[in-house]
Amino acid sequence: MSFRVASLFTALIASAALLSPGATAQALDDAFPQPQGWPQIQRQSVQREELGPGVAYQRFNLITTAGPLVVSIATVDLKDPRVGLTLATHDGLIVGKGERLSSMADRVAAELGINADYFDINESGSPLNLVLSGGRVLHQPSRAAAFIVDGQGLTHMGSVTLSFNAQTNTGGTFVIQRINEWSPSVDLALVTPELGAASGGDAVEVVLDAQPSPDLYRVSRIEPSVTSPIALQSGQLAIVGRGPQGQSLLRAVAVGDTVTLSETSDPPVANARLGIGGGPLLVQDGKPVADPAAPAPEETDVRNPVTAVGVSADGATLWLVVVDGRRPALSIGLTRPQLAALFVAIGANTAMAFDSGGSSEMVIRHEGDAGVSVANSPSDGRERAVADGLFVLNTGAHGPATALLLKAPATQVLVGSTLLIQPRAVDANDQPVGVEIQDVALAAIPPTRAAIDPQGRLRVFAPGDVEVTASLGEVHAHARVRGVPRVDDLRITPKEPAVAAGGTIQLAVQAASSDGLPIAVDPDAVRWSAVNGKVSSSGVFIAGPRASRTTVSATVGGAVASVDVLTGDHTVMFAALPQPGTAPGQWRYVTSPAALPGGVDAQAAPDGAAALRLAYDFSAPGVTRAAYAQTESVLAGEPSALSVEVYGDGNGAWLRGGYRNSDGNAESLTIARHVDWVGWKTLKVAIPPQASWPITWTRLYLVESSKEAKEQGSIWFRNLAFVYPGP
Repeated sequence: MSFRVASLFTALIASAALLSPGATAQALDDAFPQPQGWPQIQRQSVQREELGPGVAYQRFNLITTAGPLVVSIATVDLKDPRVGLTLATHDGLIVGKGERLSSMADRVAAELGINADYFDINESGSPLNLVLSGGRVLHQPSRAAAFIVDGQGLTHMGSVTLSFNAQTNTGGTFVIQRINEWSPSVDLALVTPELGAASGGDAVEVVLDAQPSPDLYRVSRIEPSVTSPIALQSGQLAIVGRGPQGQSLLRAVAVGDTVTLSETSDPPVANARLGIGGGPLLVQDGKPVADPAAPAPEETDVRNPVTAVGVSADGATLWLVVVDGRRPALSIGLTRPQLAALFVAIGANTAMAFDSGGSSEMVIRHEGDAGVSVANSPSDGRERAVADGLFVLNTGAHGPATALLLKAPATQVLVGSTLLIQPRAVDANDQPVGVEIQDVALAAIPPTRAAIDPQGRLRVFAPGDVEVTASLGEVHAHARVRGVPRVDDLRITPKEPAVAAGGTIQLAVQAASSDGLPIAVDPDAVRWSAVNGKVSSSGVFIAGPRASRTTVSATVGGAVASVDVLTGDHTVMFAALPQPGTAPGQWRYVTSPAALPGGVDAQAAPDGAAALRLAYDFSAPGVTRAAYAQTESVLAGEPSALSVEVYGDGNGAWLRGGYRNSDGNAESLTIARHVDWVGWKTLKVAIPPQASWPITWTRLYLVESSKEAKEQGSIWFRNLAFVYPGP
């Protein structure tokens, strides 16, 4: 028996209104089309929700001949005057550690959002492409595609070129192509108050104050030597120069001089409402295209979680799409050509991708909620902090409540248990209206079957239907809840519990009826037991001091469920002394770009210990460089972690490992962000539990992602092992 989710969202069990909410977008048909080049869709289901005027959300669960796919699609009516688009950067800045998409969305009061640009995940956190908000350029474009909304509200997709010309009143002229970049390799940049915290390199900084005349600025401060940016106020800009350009800048200006800034861009973006980078371009004139400026072109035919946006030929309909991936039991992801085919199938005339993989995410604000919720299943198992996002706003006026909604996690309750019912309210424009529970009059009918307290806790006494009524002034709602005498299907969560020796883990149950619909049960109604182990009456498993396997059982409503809890772990040696060579199980040298100097051999470590040496040479700057010790070994079982001893050289390169899932998709893990030690060190890194087993271990490697950095050296590996849960 399998669970069938009553609703993708917290169950909306009733609503009633004095006025009907505003019109919503025309969502896709509930039958998902078969895109060209896709695996055959065998079965499908869909959940949908109207998020507000002009905005509809659908989540398609597809079973294909290649595996499952979960596709989240938001359809936005750009003709609706209550629909607005905006962007947000992490904490309103360019440089920084990133921000969760849900936090950005709530900060701008969005009802829907997706992640956007690729970003420097390892260093500055900056987006790599265009950021333009309200006509202000906050980051320069790259060659990759950008999504632009012009001054008339029309959307455009494609690459942008942009530069600023700074001309002083004394005749000096500077061409600036970098915006909010702080790096020793950037000889001239324009800086705004949104730069964020940055440091590094000696620079000349000239602060400019805006003047009443458009594009005219006055030099208010000159610093001939700074290593971090001056804090700018609203209305200020700065020109930062290094090397010969910095000295030229220093000679060209004096405090009190004026500077005229003029922008040149193709297409013109001076009056654009917003611009946000991504790529590649997927569809043009209704047909798939191969974008020559695609970011990471080697990812073209790799299945990944993906994020993208598309627009209809008349410019009236916008589609925001996120497809989950890297979760073989949930969703296998799409290649870029398959993503393009999806947009062609739903009728897009133009479409482009955004950053994908672990960044792919969609957030939505359920009707009546004050904040957003994550709508998809990010492949990292959590929200990743990202650089920026594209958001949809409800710009309708706020007013009094015109509709009352009753929400609950289930529509069935085990007799003797409770169900928390949460009132929500919206106005005539579907804007959320704050509701205090004490202001809502609640009742349960018949009172012999159930009762509801002022906090919304519905307790069911007897089987049968119960009507819950709610009133907020002149706005009323009612809902039907069913009391059930038994549980037909019971499961324990987490599905595969593992806990450290001596630790604890909270277990819980999910109950359902024979048709798969959830049943609410009180935690204290569950009876827990364990064979050769300890579990509390509240479901807390208490692990012993040694590795073990313990069967824990739960009983409620006549149903019983059991699960094996694995305590502790054990280590299996994979390669005490990895061997260089090309035979199966041996390690060979590969680089990116090809033909970088270096190698893999058995030269002893500096302390004389036998080990596998990875020698590398990253002395040529300008691109990301990687040196691989590559192998091909299928791992038994489902390891939870990798353990390896590494002799570091202190050069600071990024140490990673990688494997290939059984579905053919490759994954990488960070073992150490910087090899900043000298000597032996034991490192351990978790392997994601959503891996597609069995996995094939394929590589240990070093990466230098800073295009300015130069280093060469060697590191050594020994005692490569894998950790497995339990005894």
